[in-house]
Amino acid sequence: MSMSLVYLLLRQLLQMLTQLAHGDGVWMALVAPGRVETAFWDDWAGGGPLEGPVLTAEDVGRSVAWVWPEPPGVDVNTVVVRPVGQAV
Repeated sequence: MSMSLVYLLLRQLLQMLTQLAHGDGVWMALVAPGRVETAFWDDWAGGGPLEGPVLTAEDVGRSVAWVWPEPPGVDVNTVVVRPVGQAV
Protein backbone atom coordinates (compact mmCIF):
# COMPACT_ATOMS: atom_id res chain seq x y z
CA MET A 1 0.00 0.00 0.00
CA SER A 2 1.46 3.33 -0.99
CA MET A 3 1.97 6.17 1.47
CA SER A 4 -0.36 8.35 -0.64
CA LEU A 5 -3.17 5.83 -0.29
CA VAL A 6 -2.61 5.58 3.48
CA TYR A 7 -2.74 9.38 3.74
CA LEU A 8 -6.00 9.55 1.78
CA LEU A 9 -7.58 6.80 3.88
CA LEU A 10 -6.56 8.51 7.13
CA ARG A 11 -7.90 11.82 5.87
CA GLN A 12 -11.26 10.26 5.02
CA LEU A 13 -11.38 8.54 8.42
CA LEU A 14 -10.64 11.86 10.15
CA GLN A 15 -13.42 13.61 8.23
CA MET A 16 -15.90 10.87 9.13
CA LEU A 17 -14.95 10.93 12.83
CA THR A 18 -15.08 14.75 12.87
CA GLN A 19 -18.64 14.68 11.54
CA LEU A 20 -19.67 12.04 14.08
CA ALA A 21 -18.15 13.99 17.00
CA HIS A 22 -19.42 17.41 15.86
CA GLY A 23 -21.21 19.12 18.72
CA ASP A 24 -19.67 16.93 21.44
CA GLY A 25 -16.74 19.26 22.13
CA VAL A 26 -14.30 16.85 20.48
CA TRP A 27 -11.94 18.08 17.79
CA MET A 28 -9.45 16.22 15.67
CA ALA A 29 -6.61 17.21 13.41
CA LEU A 30 -4.45 15.22 11.03
CA VAL A 31 -0.78 16.19 11.07
CA ALA A 32 0.86 14.60 8.03
CA PRO A 33 4.63 14.93 8.24
CA GLY A 34 7.03 14.48 5.37
CA ARG A 35 10.20 12.48 5.89
CA VAL A 36 11.21 12.46 9.53
CA GLU A 37 14.63 11.28 10.77
CA THR A 38 13.59 8.29 12.90
CA ALA A 39 14.54 4.64 13.34
CA PHE A 40 11.76 3.74 10.86
CA TRP A 41 14.06 4.59 7.98
CA ASP A 42 16.85 2.28 9.21
CA ASP A 43 15.09 -0.70 7.60
CA TRP A 44 13.06 1.11 4.95
CA ALA A 45 15.95 2.96 3.33
CA GLY A 46 18.43 0.10 3.50
CA GLY A 47 19.91 1.12 6.83
CA GLY A 48 21.74 4.17 5.54
CA PRO A 49 21.16 7.83 6.29
CA LEU A 50 18.35 9.54 4.42
CA GLU A 51 19.40 11.66 1.50
CA GLY A 52 17.84 15.04 1.10
CA PRO A 53 15.95 17.18 3.57
CA VAL A 54 14.28 15.59 6.60
CA LEU A 55 12.33 16.79 9.62
CA THR A 56 13.26 16.03 13.21
CA ALA A 57 10.83 14.57 15.72
CA GLU A 58 10.97 17.98 17.42
CA ASP A 59 9.81 19.66 14.19
CA VAL A 60 6.74 17.43 14.13
CA GLY A 61 6.13 18.00 17.84
CA ARG A 62 6.21 21.78 17.36
CA SER A 63 3.70 21.41 14.52
CA VAL A 64 1.33 19.46 16.77
CA ALA A 65 1.80 22.11 19.49
CA TRP A 66 0.88 24.78 16.92
CA VAL A 67 -2.38 22.98 16.04
CA TRP A 68 -3.36 22.13 19.61
CA PRO A 69 -4.49 25.55 20.97
CA GLU A 70 -6.90 26.11 18.11
CA PRO A 71 -9.28 28.94 19.10
CA PRO A 72 -13.05 28.39 19.33
CA GLY A 73 -14.75 28.68 15.96
CA VAL A 74 -11.59 27.70 14.04
CA ASP A 75 -11.22 24.30 12.41
CA VAL A 76 -7.67 23.27 11.58
CA ASN A 77 -8.20 19.74 10.34
CA THR A 78 -5.25 18.83 8.12
CA VAL A 79 -1.69 20.10 8.41
CA VAL A 80 0.95 18.87 5.97
CA VAL A 81 4.47 19.45 7.29
CA ARG A 82 7.41 18.85 4.93
CA PRO A 83 11.04 19.80 5.13
CA VAL A 84 11.96 22.62 2.77
CA GLY A 85 13.03 21.08 -0.51
CA GLN A 86 11.24 17.74 -0.14
CA ALA A 87 9.52 16.70 -3.35
CA VAL A 88 5.74 16.81 -3.16
